[in-house]
Amino acid sequence: EIPSSLQKPWRELVLGRVAQDNLEHSHPLIGTLLKLLYTGVTRCIEQLFFVETKSSTAGDSTMRWLTQKDSHNEATFATRNNIIDVEAMSMTSDEFVSEGINNAELAQAVEAELDQSLMLLERAIWCFEQADNTDLAAKARMHHSSILFRLELQPPYDERDVMACALLETRAAHLMESLTKEGLAFEVLNIFVAMEHFLSPYAKDELEIRVIRKLRLKER
Repeated sequence: EIPSSLQKPWRELVLGRVAQDNLEHSHPLIGTLLKLLYTGVTRCIEQLFFVETKSSTAGDSTMRWLTQKDSHNEATFATRNNIIDVEAMSMTSDEFVSEGINNAELAQAVEAELDQSLMLLERAIWCFEQADNTDLAAKARMHHSSILFRLELQPPYDERDVMACALLETRAAHLMESLTKEGLAFEVLNIFVAMEHFLSPYAKDELEIRVIRKLRLKER
């Protein structure tokens, strides 16, 4: 188990946000863990299984890195298997909906840890799909898409690139419109806060006056 003090540094490493050499210098134990991982990967003959017994920041980010295609749409390093599929044999449709709602609410509660929110929403989507509740599944997918967008806005990002900022504004506008239709006002506010540094003064003022103030009043 990766110590709590190394959870976030490990996440930054696997998501490519920090250089390995720099991280190993400031957190020597990271190097030891990487060597153990290297040994496990190189010693296996055909298949290597990672089994997660409890959710963690390091585990969530590692699974995201292993199962996400790169920018060239190349094959992933691994596939995710739901060992919780056995629950489908014992849970009713209402229980799946209840479990999905619980996970969606938890995703909102742990907003500071976006990687963990993504994992919780993926679990929520799965539960709603098991219950054939397309409306709730669509709502959870929209929330999931919004968090992925906010992750894109994290450093490094060149706020001086005018064309890139204009494209971000357009994407953010479409997302905020879709989120509003799904009743996800809190996530509209999150998008606005994440986009503040990229918005033009005019766009920021217009959004504040026409949309954000009204949403903040409703959220109180």
